[in-house]
Amino acid sequence: MSRVMNDLKPIMISGYYGFGNCGDEAILMAMIQGFSNYISKEKIIVLSNKPEKTKLLYQVKAIHRLKFFPIISSLKHSGIFISGGGGLLQDVSGKGFSVIYYLGLIILARLFNIPTVVYGQGIGPIKNNINKILIRWSFKKVNLIIVRDKQSKIFLEKLGILSKNVVVNADTAFLIKEKEITNEMKKKYGLERSSSRTENTLRIGIVLRNCKDIAIDYDKKILQFARIADYLIEKKQADVFFIPFQLDIDISIIKDIVQRMKFPKAKIIEEELTPDLVLSLISKLSIIIGMRLHSIIFATLVAKPFIAIDYDPKVSNYVQSLNLPELLINVNQITVKNIDNKLKYLNVHRDMIESILKSKAQQFEQEVLSNVQLFYQFMEKKCIRKDSGYN
Repeated sequence: MSRVMNDLKPIMISGYYGFGNCGDEAILMAMIQGFSNYISKEKIIVLSNKPEKTKLLYQVKAIHRLKFFPIISSLKHSGIFISGGGGLLQDVSGKGFSVIYYLGLIILARLFNIPTVVYGQGIGPIKNNINKILIRWSFKKVNLIIVRDKQSKIFLEKLGILSKNVVVNADTAFLIKEKEITNEMKKKYGLERSSSRTENTLRIGIVLRNCKDIAIDYDKKILQFARIADYLIEKKQADVFFIPFQLDIDISIIKDIVQRMKFPKAKIIEEELTPDLVLSLISKLSIIIGMRLHSIIFATLVAKPFIAIDYDPKVSNYVQSLNLPELLINVNQITVKNIDNKLKYLNVHRDMIESILKSKAQQFEQEVLSNVQLFYQFMEKKCIRKDSGYN
């Protein structure tokens, strides 16, 4: 039985929070949900790009992630520093500054002698040798390291981090539960069945990310996705839903696709939804075609067959962990024919796939619950209480 430890010092959590990224927000939501069994939400401090929004959503304290002096002030009085889950430490996408930022916070915490936890992260890919050196140096000073896949552990071992110091469990988002969608929301999102549609009508959700940084020919990719959506609507008589997982980034590629479609009947979710609502939305669909990792994780949570678009090792690593490689398609092999072949496979093997997803979702949830227990044991061991140091 859990018990709230009311005399604890605050804990500080860093991550890619407050940017409206559904996957990262799901991780934060799940962390707070798990930790709040042992520590009151008022003792949780989140570093966020939009601290007021984070406070409102999760009923925790929040500081702007770039406000250096308030961070230092709060960190000095914190009991534990957590570098939260997600793919924080990689230098393939973006400008590579994120590695310096997140490692800098870990180093800062250790300078203040604050016990430090890496919680549920996926590490890599890392190409820059200096970043590899920084990870090796900073991680050797971390008290507890929990990663979300075995590839991350292997990567850390190659950097010289002892295997015995790294725990491998599932992505933290597996603790997320659905939030009920009201009838008004169903109508708004086009989830009501019309007289011309039946229970057998396919509802296909498409979750993409802006792929200008990974696609050799952006316009060609956009045209391919437009043709696929048209095919699903015309030939499969499907209801197609475009679901942005980071609205301000994903909506541009969605609108570019819709503009090139011959049958612009696709439904677009044009607002930022909380992770539990997105999970509920996905539960109402038949199939997910997903590029973002957490769209595939959400599909697993609600046992919905999917086609995973492999644009990053974290996607292929996850699908391989399900032992369902047939559900994976490389981003450079996106064609109507290849997607149709995957849909045929899903149709033939639907029962088997759904059974595997249900089993894996239960397994991964238990793994994440064990992460929470590990963290609780860590808190007790370090005696992170008011006016005390730690052992």
